[in-house]
Amino acid sequence: MPLQINTIRGQIGIRTQNASQSIRNFQGEQKIETTMPKVKIKSEKPRVIIDQYQCFAEAGLKNNADLTKDMVEYAKMKHKQMIDTIVADGNRMANIKNGTPPAIPEIAEKNARGPEKQFRFGPMPSSRPKIEVEGSLDISWEMGKVNISYTPRKPQITYNPGKVEVYLKQKPSIDIQYVDTKR
Repeated sequence: MPLQINTIRGQIGIRTQNASQSIRNFQGEQKIETTMPKVKIKSEKPRVIIDQYQCFAEAGLKNNADLTKDMVEYAKMKHKQMIDTIVADGNRMANIKNGTPPAIPEIAEKNARGPEKQFRFGPMPSSRPKIEVEGSLDISWEMGKVNISYTPRKPQITYNPGKVEVYLKQKPSIDIQYVDTKR
């Protein structure tokens, strides 16, 4: 039996569309506010006070009130010493009757010589001056401030998904025919 078979193969078609994505970024908004720090400096100029009065007084250079006061004290002391000397000399002369040597030549010799002189060597002046420093420095400050605020912005994203489309481009077919060979 003669058969004739004709086949047509099926064909598949593929159509694609690529995916696409776009991203747009926007800058966020930032604000910075500052307050400057403040420094306050309050100063009183320094003054050096030097008191040399004691040094000058030791050298004999005194003011009138102190000099008068010292002279009064010295006069009182000398007055008391003189009274003590007169009393001692009078008592010495009163002892003549006890058989002691004559007192008048002894007293005259003592008064003729005078007091012994004394010398003192040392630094002049012997005390130091008083030194004071007055003045001040006051520093105060206020801290500064920084305020930062930031507002983010979201990106804008657009996405188109891709597609893959499969379709039948040509249908398959089979054609079977009987062929008569007798002809």
